[in-house]
Order: sequence, then C-alpha cells, then structure tokens
Amino acid sequence: MARNRYHHDIIEVLKEANGRSMPVRLIARHIYNKNIGLFAENISFEDIYQSVRFYLWSQSNRPSSPFIRGKKRGYYQVRKEIFSLIELDFNTPCPDNTEREDDTKDKDPQKSNSFFLFE
Repeated sequence: MARNRYHHDIIEVLKEANGRSMPVRLIARHIYNKNIGLFAENISFEDIYQSVRFYLWSQSNRPSSPFIRGKKRGYYQVRKEIFSLIELDFNTPCPDNTEREDDTKDKDPQKSNSFFLFE
C-alpha cells in the first residue's frame, strides 16, 4: 500500500475530530498550517490539497483503509474500529511490571551496585 507523505498528518487531524467527518479542504488547511514555516520547503496549499484529496478518495475505496467517506461529498473520517487501534495508552501499568519491581527489591543492593570487569 503506497502511503502519502501526509498520511500521519491526515490521521492526526481526523483523530482530533473524534470520529466526525471533515471536509478535505479543512484537513488540507490543517496540514498546510502545520508544515508551512520560515525554513520549510516552498509548497503551495493547492499542492497539499490535491495530494490529500486524491489520497483520501483512493483510500476510501479500499476495504482495508483506515479512511471512509462521510455523509456529504468531500467529507472523510477515520473508521471507528481503526480509530481505537491507533490510540495507545502508555500510562496504564502492565501486569508484568509489578513482578519485575518485586524482583529488584529482593536483590542485594551491594551486588547490584558493584561492577566486576572479570569474574
């Protein structure tokens, strides 16, 4: 699957929409504002708009794509089942982490701090 250079930006913008559909022009405007800057390459809004429009149109026709068409023409959104897979929560503790913390407490602190080059 060939990805567009703005693929991650498109997902980020649509993720912020919380599952609602957005028009292509608004998605392209967000991406343009994010990528334009003093030292950025000289790229026009129309180039970004055409790239995003064609990419979303072609991807929404594929069954495995994370993008689907909205209710109106030119509107797109992220699939709800894919949307939940994209979000990762690194703040939730893993059940295995408690076992590892207990193992480190049982070790002798002098042995863990000492360094032997040759044993």
